Amino acid sequence: MSMKEGSTGFLIPWAYLMDREEFPNKKASVMPGQSKTFAQPLGNTCDIPLSKLPNPCIKGYMVVVPVDEANYLAGLEDCKTHLHGRIIVSKGDKPLTHLDLTKLLQPVWKALGPWKPIPLGKHFYEFEFASLEDM
Repeated sequence: MSMKEGSTGFLIPWAYLMDREEFPNKKASVMPGQSKTFAQPLGNTCDIPLSKLPNPCIKGYMVVVPVDEANYLAGLEDCKTHLHGRIIVSKGDKPLTHLDLTKLLQPVWKALGPWKPIPLGKHFYEFEFASLEDM
């Protein structure tokens, strides 16, 4: 999938959004001496008009968003060198951090080309490899 960088530094994977000049951000303010709340970073959103998003349609009892075949095939190609996995630890063991997992696997996978673990949460990871052979 091709991604273009917008004027604000956002990577925009949807070509139909590239005609926008600017993506205004809502800024959350923090007073001096006051700590940031959990909700404040979430308020820093990008306003994209609904007219720029693909139109959903109803198929049976489901609402679906059509994806054109070129983007679908590009997405499939990107996923060919990705592997999903879950790290299982014994009950009571300290869970592995992203850095711990990388340090643990680096000596085992040193013969491979570049790879990286992408944390998905709840001990699930997506492993991105440089080639099908490495995967």
